[in-house]
Amino acid sequence: MQYRAHRGHSGYPENTIPAFRRAVEAGFDQIETDPAFTKDGVIVLMHDYTINRTCRKRDGSPIGGDVRLVDITYEELLQYDAGIAFGEQFRGTTVPRLEELLQLLDGTDILLDLDKKITTDHIEVLMELVGKYNVRAEYSCGDLTRIQRALAYNPKALINYDGNTTEQDLEAVCALVPKDQLTVWMYYDNPQFAWLTDRFKASPENCARVKKYAQLGIANVRTPYEMRDAIRFGADVIEPF
Repeated sequence: MQYRAHRGHSGYPENTIPAFRRAVEAGFDQIETDPAFTKDGVIVLMHDYTINRTCRKRDGSPIGGDVRLVDITYEELLQYDAGIAFGEQFRGTTVPRLEELLQLLDGTDILLDLDKKITTDHIEVLMELVGKYNVRAEYSCGDLTRIQRALAYNPKALINYDGNTTEQDLEAVCALVPKDQLTVWMYYDNPQFAWLTDRFKASPENCARVKKYAQLGIANVRTPYEMRDAIRFGADVIEPF
């Protein structure tokens, strides 16, 4: 069983180099992150479509009005602080480029899990950049079209699937992806994630079905009791939240 760091180590500002470096030091097997484009096409790491939740002005004050990542250049993004909102000790942290994380992981055994903020139409750009480094990477896919596009670029690409998980859906996915290249993700059903529909929930029935077709990942695991359940459900990868 492996453990995945969600946007880097949770004790640090999310999707920043300090968070990723600490996840490496802590011994995580996998690191999940969110590659996205700036206005000028630089691939940076940020979960939200706006920078307001995680970033502040350089003096630490909130940013007035929503600032969308796609509306600013990379140089403009560097004018904001991505650490101080988490703690004064992180003042001066910037939103990193994906390439910085690839350099950190280059030559290691850590698996890099890339979420799907970059659309299917541009997935080749993402995969081309990753291919310049000696980094093991998985690509998040929620539908067959994205899987086909990723495998057309690299038939050996590792796939994280988080779409529908009926028997029919999983059969369709497995017709494209060999079992040893596929991880299907379910999510622990707790009150903080009440929006989850049944197809995402890590129930004994859902997890048993997934295990027939792929490795099983379980995310949103927050307590020792939830960790116990994830292990009992047969998780191959657990993502503490």
